[in-house]
Amino acid sequence: MLTTPALTIAALVCGGFAVLGVLHARRQATDAEGFNAARGSTGPLWSAFSLVALMCGTWVLFSPGEMTSYTGIATLLGYALGMAAPLAILAVLGPALLRRFPEAAGPGVMARARWGAPAQLLVSLLALAYMGSYLVAELTAISGAYAAVAGVPAWATAALVAAATLAYAAYGGLRTTIFTDGVQAWFILPLLLAAFLGTVAAFGGWEAAQQPLGERPDLMALASRPGIEAGVMLILAVVAANLFDQSVWQRVVACRDDATRRRAFLLAAVGIVPVIILAGWFGLWFAARNPDLPNAPTALVQVVTAVAPAWVVLAVLALALILVMSTLGSLANGLAGLIAADVASFRPQTTPARRLAIGRGVTIAAALVAVPIAALQPSVTYVFLVADLLCACAVVPVFAGLLGARLPLAGLFAAVAAGMAVGIPSFPKPDFVTPMVDMRPLLQLPADTHPMLVSIGLAVVVSGLVAAVCMVRRK
Repeated sequence: MLTTPALTIAALVCGGFAVLGVLHARRQATDAEGFNAARGSTGPLWSAFSLVALMCGTWVLFSPGEMTSYTGIATLLGYALGMAAPLAILAVLGPALLRRFPEAAGPGVMARARWGAPAQLLVSLLALAYMGSYLVAELTAISGAYAAVAGVPAWATAALVAAATLAYAAYGGLRTTIFTDGVQAWFILPLLLAAFLGTVAAFGGWEAAQQPLGERPDLMALASRPGIEAGVMLILAVVAANLFDQSVWQRVVACRDDATRRRAFLLAAVGIVPVIILAGWFGLWFAARNPDLPNAPTALVQVVTAVAPAWVVLAVLALALILVMSTLGSLANGLAGLIAADVASFRPQTTPARRLAIGRGVTIAAALVAVPIAALQPSVTYVFLVADLLCACAVVPVFAGLLGARLPLAGLFAAVAAGMAVGIPSFPKPDFVTPMVDMRPLLQLPADTHPMLVSIGLAVVVSGLVAAVCMVRRK
């Protein structure tokens, strides 16, 4: 156990960024607008850094390796493309929707302008479900890593990280979080690359590291049907969920202009790909050396602790802390911005000072709720995918309507309900392979078709078809 050096790193990383964030917050006046939106305040490079730090949470050290260990390199490439896809889409979609809804700070307020209050409530609930799940997954991942490497109780790690992040996120709001994100982004790829190269050296070089994979051609096959299915599922799930993420939309709004938005989101889309590839490769190494354990929630941590020197393990712990702080602060501010926007919509008489207080209160409450859940150590990947499914049920009708499709409010709710009616029952249990209701025979699909692809694919396709029918009838 590396308890003492691991706790030292935790104190240095958490304390260092907490002080940095508080100092930044003290240098500026914070009002409700700056706390929740920071409209038009960031340039392309810093926006891109902030997006990479936001999107690359601690889950990067767990989920890509877990999914890759299960179905191989095709899944890993799908994961990388899935993470880049929403950023590339928002490079176009963000400016287009802000031109249609210039005063809106996210899809919830846009939905209100398009359909009314019921639609805003629907979109806000979906965003709340996804962002809350993301926040829980982040604290679960970091506490699990520290429990495995340093023997620290899960609740203690979760509480420490939450307290350090809230020290600046609840004080300075979005402007400060974007600043700390940008600083944290400079550490992510170098630390991950150092851990990757250190592990390769510990194996005895690249050829030695890859040698067991020669005996597992299924893992390295780009044309592997299970891998492709898992990759397609991840692309659908990640795109759907991130389009509802208020913390991502805060970055859309914070960019100075449309040109900045396009450059920032495209840069971030390119930047996130090597991070996913490097992190997911540990899943290939783990699966090749542990054929009896094809699905490892902690593949990266297990590989590093088994073969790498202590400095690599400590580099991974430092990276994990930076990843969780960057994402946790952004998610907490995103939830605060979401609630503040809803309060402003449903109670327009609320004063700016009151909205600022609500934003800070929500930021703190979000972390306080997540800490005890994270202490239970649910599967990081499964938590994500449940929230992804809910967003997949609504992504096509909501954004088609926002872009101008003639979809009535009743049609919107009918489409979302239809997506949930087919997607939720066919979703697999926490073992990832056993669907609650097996739709594959009914759809005449092969018996080994990935159940999550069936579930999320049905949610997207059926909700889209119902929305299309409602639009035709409207005409």
